Amino acid sequence: MLNRSSVLTALIAMIFHFAVTPSGVQAQCDNPKTSEQRAQCVGDELRGSDRTINRVYGDLLKSLSPDDRIALRNDQRGWIKMRDQECGLTWSKGDREAWLADLLRDYQKTVCVVRFTNDRVQTLYQYQKSNSISPAAPAAASDAAPVYDLFTLERKTNGKWYFEATVDEPGIQKLADATFSIGVLQLVIENGVVNKQGTMSGSLVTIRRTDNNVARYALGYALDLDNGKLYVRKNGEWENGVPGSSGGINLTPGRESVGILYSSVAIDSFLKSRLLDINFGDRAFAYHLPDGYSPLRAH
Repeated sequence: MLNRSSVLTALIAMIFHFAVTPSGVQAQCDNPKTSEQRAQCVGDELRGSDRTINRVYGDLLKSLSPDDRIALRNDQRGWIKMRDQECGLTWSKGDREAWLADLLRDYQKTVCVVRFTNDRVQTLYQYQKSNSISPAAPAAASDAAPVYDLFTLERKTNGKWYFEATVDEPGIQKLADATFSIGVLQLVIENGVVNKQGTMSGSLVTIRRTDNNVARYALGYALDLDNGKLYVRKNGEWENGVPGSSGGINLTPGRESVGILYSSVAIDSFLKSRLLDINFGDRAFAYHLPDGYSPLRAH
């Protein structure tokens, strides 16, 4: 049997654990330094958004007419189906934490789900404000479709290639919260058909209006398809090993690969003002090409 002193000590330790751990996570999310840390923080945001969606959805069901309740259920099912199709998700039921852990391993899918989740939260708030289900009217045919991604059209299966992306976090921060995945998308053949979602490797960039540590920087990507490696550098400094070393990010040999930038928000205004710029090789790079590498897209 535990004595009173042991119980008190255990209770104090438990209180200390729950008091310290959240603040430690919050401190990391105030200034995440790696793509893995950013993914963990995005996971926390998605959990919070899930709670918001469930709460607003539940409140709406209670306040709507019977016909609108049916409409809301169908609307929600339709949104989940569209999200899974657009983001290339193969499963979304069962253990939510296992689903989230699987999602966060692929940064393109992560960014896609962030985009759809944020849009859904805003839509449900609109439904709640009007206390009715009235899906937004489709955009007019003359309206230009917003740009969410940039990628190279030519697929590479071998060789050594390089490209860069410049990110002006302070400028983007003034306009929106944004999450970007930048790197290489390796296409996957499924049942004889190319899965355009594929598997993405590279960097996850998160910019929030509340961030205190924002900067402008250039990211470089050295893609070695002959040896199945992707090396990343920031402002000229290699972060995970220099090209040719055993470091870098492991890729699957033999798969068709393209360079890609994928965003949770429309990037038209960022591109126009050069707050976000990706150079696949159309012009001179900010940093010298690694030995033996060529621009991913020829001039």
